[in-house]
Amino acid sequence: MRKTRIKGGNQPNKTKKTSWLPKPIQFIVNKVLPVIVLLVVGYFFAPNVSMNFQNNDVKQLDNQAEAVMFYKADCSHCQKVYPTVFWHNVLHFQNHAKQVQTINVANVNNQHYISDQNIESTPTFKNIKTGRAFVITDKQQVKQYLEKGEPK
Repeated sequence: MRKTRIKGGNQPNKTKKTSWLPKPIQFIVNKVLPVIVLLVVGYFFAPNVSMNFQNNDVKQLDNQAEAVMFYKADCSHCQKVYPTVFWHNVLHFQNHAKQVQTINVANVNNQHYISDQNIESTPTFKNIKTGRAFVITDKQQVKQYLEKGEPK
């Protein structure tokens, strides 16, 4: 007796769930939409990840940076303004003189900056060149400070 094989009989059904959609819509749903979702999620979570997991052991102040931001990761005002500084640094990645160094003073490795730099509250922005310090808790004032070096 001869065995007869039927092609595709044991193959799983490989049709996509979106196969009923027109091809351009399938492309958008399968290729473009996941990228957009990833970008949106990254936009909102990247600053938060940076704020909590970077800047934990800063050896010294960066004299080439425009300013320094002293913050605490659990400070509500810091959480509000940190994304503005984060995206400012991303946009000025190639221009080190425009960068704002961020230091998490809640970390035990950085707590000496509180007394060394006379930090009384957070977020404190300090101009490296002039030594002037400002406590800024409003996003618009942070933008003003980053653009002009002085808060409103």
